[in-house]
Amino acid sequence: MTDDFTSNFAATERTTSPMFEILKATKDNVVAVRMGDGTPAGYREFYDLLVEKTDEFGTVHVYEETIEWTLSTYLSHLHGVVPDLRTGSKFDIGRYATVGDSRWAKLLYYQWRAIAPVWPVSPDEMRYYGLSKRDYALDWVMSTNPTK
Repeated sequence: MTDDFTSNFAATERTTSPMFEILKATKDNVVAVRMGDGTPAGYREFYDLLVEKTDEFGTVHVYEETIEWTLSTYLSHLHGVVPDLRTGSKFDIGRYATVGDSRWAKLLYYQWRAIAPVWPVSPDEMRYYGLSKRDYALDWVMSTNPTK
């Protein structure tokens, strides 16, 4: 792995939200973030970013790190339900990969996957990776011809 690739996981200073950090891998039609506790304001800012990228590129691909989540973190992301319903039709997620290291992050991922067929913010493709596979997750999200 190159230093350049590793630096993709470093945070930028491009967000004002305590809910998430924008990672350096964010460019063109890829949004890469590290998620903390969910908040209504944080979801508005995150969804504004997704709408902006969708307006510019048509489809956005999302890499999301969900590291050291607790039950409290998991529950805080239930704030996302209402913004999903309000804003979900304004952006289009192609590939979505979440990278996590806790059962709470994995639980939220599998719940989202279960409702994906009827939920307005569901990506075309979604995958869950353990923390040790974050480079594979980012590569898949950034790929122009992803493999199944």
